[in-house]
Amino acid sequence: MLSVNIKDLSYSIKDKKILNKINLELEKDKIACILGPSGCGKTTLLKLIAGLSHVQDGEIYLNNNLVSSNNIHLKTEKRKIGFLFQDYALFPHQTVKENLQFAIKNKSISHTIKEILDVIKLSDSLDKYPHELSGGEQQRVALARSIIAKPDILLLDEPFSSLDLNLREEVRDDTLHLLQKSNISVLVVTHDPFEAMFISNKIYIMNKEGRIVQSGSPKELYNLPNSSYVANFFGETNKFSGMVKNKTVETPVGEFKVDESLESKNVNVYIRPEAVKLNQEQTPVNGIKGTVMASKLMGGYSFIHLSVLNNDNEIVHVHSHMPPNFLPNQSSAVGIEIDTEKTFIFPAN
Repeated sequence: MLSVNIKDLSYSIKDKKILNKINLELEKDKIACILGPSGCGKTTLLKLIAGLSHVQDGEIYLNNNLVSSNNIHLKTEKRKIGFLFQDYALFPHQTVKENLQFAIKNKSISHTIKEILDVIKLSDSLDKYPHELSGGEQQRVALARSIIAKPDILLLDEPFSSLDLNLREEVRDDTLHLLQKSNISVLVVTHDPFEAMFISNKIYIMNKEGRIVQSGSPKELYNLPNSSYVANFFGETNKFSGMVKNKTVETPVGEFKVDESLESKNVNVYIRPEAVKLNQEQTPVNGIKGTVMASKLMGGYSFIHLSVLNNDNEIVHVHSHMPPNFLPNQSSAVGIEIDTEKTFIFPAN
């Protein structure tokens, strides 16, 4: 069963297209994520689902019921939706406990207020008022209030954006466990690809024109991007350009087989840093070699900045991610091998 089913949804503001033919499905009790840059229409999409804005073109179904079209609009309070937007609001005259109690008024819940507060790391703030909390603490209370009400569908707009990095990872992990335990269908908006991969079962990637350019599981999107836009969305890539000759494109780090449909065309080659495998040698003479410009330990991996030479003997810079115990000296030589499964080739624009 689908909790949310959106068909051919478009939306404009003052003749500017904000959303363009959006099709999206959220399965019951699953978590899906809308991933895209600022200004691509993500928040507008949530507001249309919540009934805070009226649909101009297309249809929105919640639990198989049509709730929005160009001539149908079910009021927000009848949609059984919980939402937390970036401009979250708590009742300023109520304590944390009272804010949460308001959310569960006359409802049976599967979690106690104490359990919720333990998850969001605010168990000592029960009697505090919103103005006595930091911005991040206020957002966590607002998130807890959304979850504890146990709506049919929960909409979250950048729910962890105001938290510092360490706390964000901790609260995000605890929130994921809570959501999975609560059996709530959740749609999350974020611009952080790693957050999207961590928290969701399915990701919809939007571009600045308000279109969904690809959707799928985190694994599918990371390993099988359908465009350079999607490939680049999931972190840094090494980019090379060249013309296809005999179904092959040549780059400073090796030759790659290309589909014959791209014969004699210019293409861009994208290689993830973890696909650049290095071997430390005294004097590498066979294969492709590079010179280490810098190597830095980044915690879980080593960041290696290399220089290689192209066919015109020009220096080209390449980044590699290696295991943390691999830290070659500056100016040392390394052999280079490329994992082709993490290499993507697309026509040049």
